[in-house]
Amino acid sequence: MRETALLEFPLTEYKQRIDNLIRRMKEEQIDAVILTNKENTRYFTGYQLIVWGSGISKPACLIVTSNGDVTMVGGKSNSETLMAYTWVEEIRVWDRLGRNGSKTNFPDAILDVLREKGVHSGRIGMELGTGFRVHLNMMDYKELTESLVDATFVDAAPIIWDIRMIKSHLEIERIRKVCEINIKAFNKGLNSIYPGMTEKELFKEISMAMFDFGADEVFPLGIRAGVDRYSQGNSPPSDRAIQKGEMILVDGGPGYKGYFSDIIREAIIGKPTQRQKELHEFAVKACERGLEAIKPGITCGEVCQIVDSFVDSSGYGNLYVTRGWIGHSIGTSIHEMPNFELGSDLVLQPGMVFAIEPSIYEEGVGMFNLEENILITEDGYELLTPLERELLIL
Repeated sequence: MRETALLEFPLTEYKQRIDNLIRRMKEEQIDAVILTNKENTRYFTGYQLIVWGSGISKPACLIVTSNGDVTMVGGKSNSETLMAYTWVEEIRVWDRLGRNGSKTNFPDAILDVLREKGVHSGRIGMELGTGFRVHLNMMDYKELTESLVDATFVDAAPIIWDIRMIKSHLEIERIRKVCEINIKAFNKGLNSIYPGMTEKELFKEISMAMFDFGADEVFPLGIRAGVDRYSQGNSPPSDRAIQKGEMILVDGGPGYKGYFSDIIREAIIGKPTQRQKELHEFAVKACERGLEAIKPGITCGEVCQIVDSFVDSSGYGNLYVTRGWIGHSIGTSIHEMPNFELGSDLVLQPGMVFAIEPSIYEEGVGMFNLEENILITEDGYELLTPLERELLIL
């Protein structure tokens, strides 16, 4: 392993992550993994690039074998950035012009590594399952898989999530910091709302506050206000002006050094109706009921069942829109596995970080939601987002 000035963590952190991956590969009899996902390559190697969202660029991939070989494959135009941002010593560069004897396309460069390492006919793991998308265009993916006629492709997602779901103490420090940034920005932004302010103007206000408080990126926030917008989950902010008497829901958070926070808080301009107060107070209680149940040893499915049963027994079941799923993990992405969902037998362990967000919706009245971020501890949980839970009246 080699040190570079732009690595986000000490080499010991990356070594532990790679060691964990190799251990799980051996347990599952996987000979090699090919990782193409933005978050996975950054998690295991530190690699960063600004064009992951490009439909043209082919950023890089990471190849790890069960005997400990680690190789990154990238294009010539990104090769210097690859050297600067990763600890990986073995870097293969492909070049459309074939200069210096390099391969002329991405799939051939990957194949060359697999053949050289003797794993081209083995069990090869890729990011095929829940929570990931392979970052190869279909032509490259087809060329790669059809060339490996003797290989068996398996889903590497389960072993990757097994590793990523338990955060190290260094990761937890980052997550605490980004949650602190988020609650400060939400507090400032929500208190800036005025009649006539558009959802996009509110997004700008909160985003600016996030950067002022230390964020280095802002995930698109869900912001919606008014009867015509209440039910539009995960909707981006619009040019719609917020009017007096309307509830405003804000959902999301910033990024800080590769880690994210994700919360929901609500406000209203003017006096809420009695029904709005009632439903918001109950949404808070539903979230708190889930928090009360959280501790190491309980399963994700049991937490969800407890909240579902609480909502039903309280008489609000017909308004409950998150039945069977009440939250998700967070970390290097704002949505990670595992989830709080029915049927999940995954046991909570110290070091896991979750967002919990049961939701209540009544047409014409509002969407009522509280989302908190928590760290599972040895004896329960640590609340990472201690921001006022009451409906903010402006």
